[in-house]
Amino acid sequence: MPHAVQAEQSNQSTRTSKTKASSSREHRQLHTIYNETRTRYIESNLSLSISHLLESKNHPTVTRIVSLGLGSLISADQARRIKQLTVFLAIGEQLRQREPKIMLYAQDPSFSKVDEAFLQSLGVNILSTPSATELGEAAQYINESTLVYCPFLTLEAYQLFFATGSLNYFIGDDFDALRIKWPKRSAGWNEAESLSRRFVQGLRKRVIGGGDGFWDAEDKPFPMAMYYSSQRHQDKQTRAKL
Repeated sequence: MPHAVQAEQSNQSTRTSKTKASSSREHRQLHTIYNETRTRYIESNLSLSISHLLESKNHPTVTRIVSLGLGSLISADQARRIKQLTVFLAIGEQLRQREPKIMLYAQDPSFSKVDEAFLQSLGVNILSTPSATELGEAAQYINESTLVYCPFLTLEAYQLFFATGSLNYFIGDDFDALRIKWPKRSAGWNEAESLSRRFVQGLRKRVIGGGDGFWDAEDKPFPMAMYYSSQRHQDKQTRAKL
């Protein structure tokens, strides 16, 4: 029997070693793809467009940036996911030039252990949620000084985000484009229209251009925009909470 126990322990050790080796290999591959994507982003017009918008002093003060809906970086649409991540990290890098203490967070129910380890190696803190139908820990981190980064987010997830009542500053899908994504009066159109009327109208909007040289057709890119509240809109939100 001791031999059987030793054999089982040996097998477990072998499996653990193989798992660690596989994770390490995936980790290195993700770093390689990210570095290549970062170079492409820096050279793109999209980088210039976003950088120009972030230089404005009219948007709210930011103390943290939360990414929602990034998805797994080892999924079938890996290229698009890593591009989303690249833009997220570049935004954080630029805003930290003015406020070095800005913290980065990411949440997605599909994150794997490899995803989380890779994001943490890049300085991103992981938030958790039990499912795509709940905002999870992110709800505690979204307030008036949070920039929420959420391109490609589902309408259901937008609803969860907007329902926090702290809609102050976000970079995501262009809601004018979202409304024409579906046939007029269809379920998708009605939902996008409702979200826009209830939450987005009243925010200042800046269209983000220059994506043609960065996104590829297989990424299924969608128009992006920056939304932020004016002081008047912030005062209205404050009164509504009182």
